[in-house]
Amino acid sequence: MRSRLLAAIVMLSSTFNCKKEEQPPVPEVHGAAPVDASVPSKEVELTFLVTGAENGYLLPTPEPKGARGGAAEVLGRWLTEEGHCVERDAGSCEGSKTIALSTGDNANGQSISSYFKGASTAEVMKEMGYAGSAFGNRELDWHREQFLANVKTGGFPYLAANLKPKDEQGSALGLKPYVMLERQGVKVAVVGLAARKSTWTPMPGRMAGLELVGDMTALTEAIPAARLEGAQVIAILTDGCLHDMPELLEQHKDWSPAFVAGRDCEREYPEAVGLTRLVYPGRHWNEYAKVNVKVDVLKPLAQRLVKAESSVVEVVAPAKPDAAVAALIAGWKTKLDAALGAPIGFSKAGLEQESAQMSAWLTTSLKERFKTDVALLNRKGVRQGLPAGVITSATVWDLVPFENEIVTVKVTGEQLLAAAQNTEARFAGLRAKGEGFVDGKGAEIDLKKTYTLATTDYLYLGGDGFKLHEADKAPTQTKVSWQSALIEWTKAKKSDEKKPLETLLPK
Repeated sequence: MRSRLLAAIVMLSSTFNCKKEEQPPVPEVHGAAPVDASVPSKEVELTFLVTGAENGYLLPTPEPKGARGGAAEVLGRWLTEEGHCVERDAGSCEGSKTIALSTGDNANGQSISSYFKGASTAEVMKEMGYAGSAFGNRELDWHREQFLANVKTGGFPYLAANLKPKDEQGSALGLKPYVMLERQGVKVAVVGLAARKSTWTPMPGRMAGLELVGDMTALTEAIPAARLEGAQVIAILTDGCLHDMPELLEQHKDWSPAFVAGRDCEREYPEAVGLTRLVYPGRHWNEYAKVNVKVDVLKPLAQRLVKAESSVVEVVAPAKPDAAVAALIAGWKTKLDAALGAPIGFSKAGLEQESAQMSAWLTTSLKERFKTDVALLNRKGVRQGLPAGVITSATVWDLVPFENEIVTVKVTGEQLLAAAQNTEARFAGLRAKGEGFVDGKGAEIDLKKTYTLATTDYLYLGGDGFKLHEADKAPTQTKVSWQSALIEWTKAKKSDEKKPLETLLPK
């Protein structure tokens, strides 16, 4: 009904403002409605500053040629180069033309954020003046209560038009389909989309009460609703892949969003569909996307978007940080060093993220720590490689940022081999031999025998498709976090420069 009402309003507006038939026809521009030259013009420019997959990388990322990024460094550039304004004094941002946004996955990754369950990142993003974020698939890596606390601290909404609450449990998360903002007298609607994987990536149960609908359905509802609220500019943020968007935009040229910002999932997509820019903003605050939008506020709604231009700005050393945010981050770093800064080991060459050595370190530590027959972890459970040099507890949190505890489970040989077929599986005490598997001593797995297995509660509950909860209805809950188990084992091995970690791992 709203769509038909909107179409009628636009048609009447166009008809009223058109001159008589002697006016020559105006050629159509792909992706935009015909421009009526008889309507007065008043163009306004806005600047959108977009980041994505920040993953709590508040600190600059060290690289051989110099550090990249850092939240304080990004804000420093926004303030000095982009005309951005943050409301540190009441009313100080009147007349601002910038809007800071994120495509989601804000807080879980670097230890300075993960150890504090995202509280540090929420504080920093508030100081950076973020106005909204798409709901990323990692936003519920901590309990719902922590997410809601971080939302309150950050002061901006999470957006997911395609996640519909089914009950009070779903409504309690407070997700919005879009947020209405105003800059330079122009009303802007920022619409959010969650990725399809958002329903299965978090710990099982944390997305309870929410139903994922198709992006087409979600946008067909949200954009007309935002237009009825007076939105003159539409922007779309998605935690999903940009290559999925062109087909939707081609089918709905009437949407006419200024841009869609989302993930680059290593499949081709155009830079633009009509006037709509498709934008990948980078990650880890190493860079950001700048989208300059020109809108004619006197034209009918379907004609108001005049032009959108986008670019990606890398933030590299020497980048001058914003002093206030740098001081805030330094305070969190001091807390982190006090909690996790002590050395626990040493690696001479480091361990690659996908290497057999990394798998051996992660799984062997659990098998030996909990004295089980087998240990099982998932490949995606570790988020980066281990750097060469001194290993601290913070290093472990950088690698393993998730809120997981270890459980031990009783499984039959048949159930163990079924788990081994999952491509995500990493094992200690079970290895491939030919087309089958043998235990750590080379003996064939007895299908009827019962084995003890150490794993995370995420995998036990069904994460990544494992079905361990069907094997053992009453697992032993150790109450030990994955990080604590790995730190304890590594520290006990007493690796150093003469006896690095790599030499202590099974081949």
